Amino acid sequence: MTHRFRFPVPAADAWHWFELADTGRMLRQITFRGPSRVPVVAVEAVGLAAARQACGEWGARLYEVVYGVPEREPVAAPPDAEAVDLRDFELAWGRARAYRQCEVRHDTGPLPVGTRLTGTFTVSPWGPGVTGVFVDAGLPAPGFVDAAVLLEAGCQWPAAGTEADFEVVDLRVGGGQPRIRLRPTAVPPPGEPWPRPGRR
Repeated sequence: MTHRFRFPVPAADAWHWFELADTGRMLRQITFRGPSRVPVVAVEAVGLAAARQACGEWGARLYEVVYGVPEREPVAAPPDAEAVDLRDFELAWGRARAYRQCEVRHDTGPLPVGTRLTGTFTVSPWGPGVTGVFVDAGLPAPGFVDAAVLLEAGCQWPAAGTEADFEVVDLRVGGGQPRIRLRPTAVPPPGEPWPRPGRR
């Protein structure tokens, strides 16, 4: 049977919410901190394990940059814990995940937002002008440039094998797969070839 509970940690000005399997294994953890109850942790054990499996420790560290660092020790409900029903847990979970994904600037860890790197556009499975293009930047996870970035620039759609310089603009981890959103630091004028990347 799954157990859900929450309890305060006054010394840290925090509330921990846990969902545990009947074995006591942590399934999900949420931590809110401060008077505004800012979500600082929204970790799902299966998601963290999937990120580790997909990209090794690099993927696990990236997951924790996005969703926070969970408790490492086995968790047990303290005497002052309050039971939480599934509906209330899911509401808190949704709020915490959305905040960690969309409101936090992920500027720490193995690949901080703002990092500059050189990469190569690879084949777009959707064709030119649709969805976006994947980028091989020599990382454990692929980069991705959204089509809107290229369409707004009015530049030539990059052919597979085109090298360019990029900036990391966002990190996401969904389905256990880290996703690195990139933006070219320079795009060619309409009709012109892509500029050669600077060497770092």
